[in-house]
Amino acid sequence: MQYIDALITIFQSILFTCIVNYCLEDDKIKDNKKLILCIMLLSVDGFSITYLFGNSSVCIFVTHGLSILIVYLIFGKRMLKPIVAYSLIYSIVVIWISVFSNISYLILNNFLIHDIDILNITLVYISQIFLFVLCFLFRSKIRQIYKLLLDESNSVQYIIIISFFPDFLISLYNISDNIEPILSRNIILIALIAFIIFNVIDFRKTKKNSDEIHKLNRILTSKNTELKNIKDNYNLNILSLYELCDMNMYQDTSNLLKKIINTYQNSGNVYEKDAEGSSLLSLATKHVTRDDVKVIVSDNANFRLTTMKEMDLYRIIINIVNNAVKAMKNKGTIIAESYEDLNNIVINIANDGEKIPDNIINKIFDSGFTTKNNNNKNHGYGLSIVRELIEKHNGRIKVESNEYMTKFTIVLPINVAA
Repeated sequence: MQYIDALITIFQSILFTCIVNYCLEDDKIKDNKKLILCIMLLSVDGFSITYLFGNSSVCIFVTHGLSILIVYLIFGKRMLKPIVAYSLIYSIVVIWISVFSNISYLILNNFLIHDIDILNITLVYISQIFLFVLCFLFRSKIRQIYKLLLDESNSVQYIIIISFFPDFLISLYNISDNIEPILSRNIILIALIAFIIFNVIDFRKTKKNSDEIHKLNRILTSKNTELKNIKDNYNLNILSLYELCDMNMYQDTSNLLKKIINTYQNSGNVYEKDAEGSSLLSLATKHVTRDDVKVIVSDNANFRLTTMKEMDLYRIIINIVNNAVKAMKNKGTIIAESYEDLNNIVINIANDGEKIPDNIINKIFDSGFTTKNNNNKNHGYGLSIVRELIEKHNGRIKVESNEYMTKFTIVLPINVAA
């Protein structure tokens, strides 16, 4: 039986050395003498400790610890990577042996077979040979697991710690069967308690670090959103300046530019009900800087829920607002509001300017219709284009006007896939 144990130990040493070297890929040892030396040292370690001191649990830990030291010395220049690979294949082999030996023993015991211990040991030896073949056939899968472990933070220390876990299972099994000496039993129990305490403390520390990283990620996400909003506001302000310059409204352009520079000062004539004052409606009305025009904004809709680009919607709103300012003759109040109504986004833009005559109110969305003397033909989107663009996104626009108020209503369906 000792010769068989020695032979199995040599097979295990060959498996451990080859799998570790295979996992290292570009860092693997190419000198066969070193590999043979590693196999010899692991074989001597695995057989001699057991032969001299028996199969006590302490011997299992001593053998395991010496094996890690041997692998580290042979593959030392590659630091802890070979130890991770060794711990992985060691855990696979020990767990396989432990599980198979217990299952086979239970099965044989049910059949009341004589010499059950000898037969069980024989089956365990055969199962190990089968495991060696499987490990060599599926070594690429083992290397994938090895790489996955290396990709995880703290994996090096954890895989080393976890590799001792099967040793503790075997030790507890020996203790439960009363085949462990009292001194060895006490040493194992003390080591197990220390092992558990160490892992609890270490995992708590890891959890604390994980919570801090999660907190920092939330802050980073918030800052990214804030920066995106700043970028969007910047783009819309630039577009607003361009629109004003394009319509030769240079005084308004100057006033808006001053307003952008003095971002943190109150505008004085724009009252924003939304908390941040950075909504699309607010941005589309910022250029209205006349002292006699007041703008009330209540923006409660998420325009990203529609299929229309925010830039197109911005230009539509600014077109209607500019028309409203002219209809009011630069004096009065504009009310811009948005909200979500069932499956639609609704935008209302109202002003207290002059009533649109009944004979033209049904024509203002017609192509080519205008009441302005437009020489350069470049005043942004005309109302016909506004309606065409809105209808392209399955929306609709309507206008109603009387002696007290003129109101444009835009209804856009919410994109279900958004």
